[in-house]
Amino acid sequence: MDVKQMFDSLATHEQPPTAVDVNQAMAAGRAVRRRHRAAVAGTTAAVAVAAAVLAVGTVHPWPRQNGVAVAVPATPSATPSITATPRPTYKGFAELKKRYPPKGKVASVPPLLMWVSDAPRKNELFLCESGPNGSSCSGFPPLAAKEFARRQGKLRGVHVWFGVAKDDVHGVTAVTRDGRKVPGTLTRGASPGLGLWAVEYPPGADVRSLVFTGAKGGTLQRIAL
Repeated sequence: MDVKQMFDSLATHEQPPTAVDVNQAMAAGRAVRRRHRAAVAGTTAAVAVAAAVLAVGTVHPWPRQNGVAVAVPATPSATPSITATPRPTYKGFAELKKRYPPKGKVASVPPLLMWVSDAPRKNELFLCESGPNGSSCSGFPPLAAKEFARRQGKLRGVHVWFGVAKDDVHGVTAVTRDGRKVPGTLTRGASPGLGLWAVEYPPGADVRSLVFTGAKGGTLQRIAL
């Protein structure tokens, strides 16, 4: 074989085919694009799942504090938000409560904090109150058989009457001279068998009586002032 024949033979094998199947090439291209889209979709789904896991992990229950569990963001600056019951700030409250401990519970009867305590004298109880004028206790004998309520006193410089009532009493109302009615606040069961009440009325109101009512609204007792 001479040099020319060898060159022609090599050229024939190295040259690309002169004819191309167009349909086959288009089909192959579509297959490649489908595989690419599937790969992208799989990656997007994986990222979404990871983001969801991270989002769930950013909030967790805060350890219980005072029996309250609070969910807070898991960031270094986050602090639990717990609303605590405000403590009384009336002057002398803590000392008086320690000296005369409640025979039951301390009742919030705005604007007063009130409780019943045992008195030094036999067959007598103390009604203790703490409010805008400070804190004090005063003794009172048990309510009589037909007595449903009793006024214990009136705050100096503040338009408030207060006292004790049997648990049969469900409401207290101040009635003015012209017939207006001012509802009071009553806490039943503050002490065994006793409730505590207070009525705050507007300045200038001419209050003439206190009316105590039962569970069905009927009048149990009326105290003239």
